Amino acid sequence: MRLLPTPWAALLVAFAAVLEVAVAPYLTLGYAAPRFMIIGIVFAAAGLRDLQGILVGFFGGVLTDALGGGLFGTHALAGLVAAFLAVRSGVGFRKYNTRLTLVFVVMLAVAAFDIIGITALNLSGYGSVPVGRFMVVGVMPDVLLNGLLAYLFCRVMERFGLIG
Repeated sequence: MRLLPTPWAALLVAFAAVLEVAVAPYLTLGYAAPRFMIIGIVFAAAGLRDLQGILVGFFGGVLTDALGGGLFGTHALAGLVAAFLAVRSGVGFRKYNTRLTLVFVVMLAVAAFDIIGITALNLSGYGSVPVGRFMVVGVMPDVLLNGLLAYLFCRVMERFGLIG
């Protein structure tokens, strides 16, 4: 499967980080929100070599942390985890079920992002919702929403010939 080359991958992650900071807060539905950064990192890092993908994910998270608010470092760690999952999924070397694999990787990365965020809030003492309630009310809808967005994004990229 042909995925994005490195310069386009970096631009995609930068654009996704700006969308995460500028647009996503206005599209929040309860605890669920579009995680443009995670989707961008997974699609960008999937076709890169290991170190390139990890660096793109980490610096995309740092960019989101620098532009947005909240605890500094949570997006960087989530970007690192998303890039690791994308690189290790082997999507760049498969010839079948690439779209479905990318959607599952996005769903796993969003779940990891939510767990990292709630753990960071609990450890920092800023207070948060109970973890069990957050898993049901926050993580599950967030994972399903972003899985749908990743599927639609994959279809759009295939339509324009950016992946295929």
